[in-house]
Amino acid sequence: MAKEDTAGYWLNKGNESREMAINEMQNQTAREIFLQEAREAYDKAIEIDPQSASAWFKKGELQIDFLGNYEEALNAFNKSIQINPQFADAWYQKGKTLTGYGDFEEALESYNKSLEINPNSSDAWYWKAGVLAELNRHEEAIPAYDKAIELDPTQASYWLDRGGALNRLNRTEGANASFTRAVELCDEAIEQNPKSIMAWQGKGTAFYHLERLNESIQCFDKVIELAPMYYRSYYYKGKALQDLGREVEAEELFARSKELGGI
Repeated sequence: MAKEDTAGYWLNKGNESREMAINEMQNQTAREIFLQEAREAYDKAIEIDPQSASAWFKKGELQIDFLGNYEEALNAFNKSIQINPQFADAWYQKGKTLTGYGDFEEALESYNKSLEINPNSSDAWYWKAGVLAELNRHEEAIPAYDKAIELDPTQASYWLDRGGALNRLNRTEGANASFTRAVELCDEAIEQNPKSIMAWQGKGTAFYHLERLNESIQCFDKVIELAPMYYRSYYYKGKALQDLGREVEAEELFARSKELGGI
């Protein structure tokens, strides 16, 4: 085992605390403590070995995935890449950070660099497709979604967003096939874990795009029951109610979504 005075020891400690935070679903205070412990451990690893690309990467990953500090995350990924320019995951996470900033052109460059090093990353293909869609380059986004699905056909989000890109190209039949597959995958996930917030949200979103509005509302209600602070469920339920002509109820939900920090 690594000794306490080594970067490896503190990197492992950080990883353990991060995993405990991921698994802590009930107690928000405990979760925050675990995240703070992870952050301090990664900082300690960097203090001992400032040339550890892995420690800088883990620090950045923690920032973007849990703490929401995009500037610190970007600095950490840049440092990791500076130390190891062939670190594909660091390029990928840099792309995600730049996507969060809305800097889609530079994010695309990072995803391309990541895929140049590791062309078998389904996540990098998926996020590349996403920024191409944000840039209204939907014809280019579709093959990127297809590649992500080829590498990992089990991700409902890949099928869902592929359907969205096809919709924008007025390719309705293909879009609906993608949305239908997303529903099937979400159902499989829900069977495994009936409390999966992302599966219920994904299923509701797919139903919304399939114009199965009442079914989508039922899914969003389930998300609200499981995660009452998750703003997206209020927003999309509002959209479904709006499409049903229930404007007053929809506006209340839009207001609640905004109150929770959403759109």
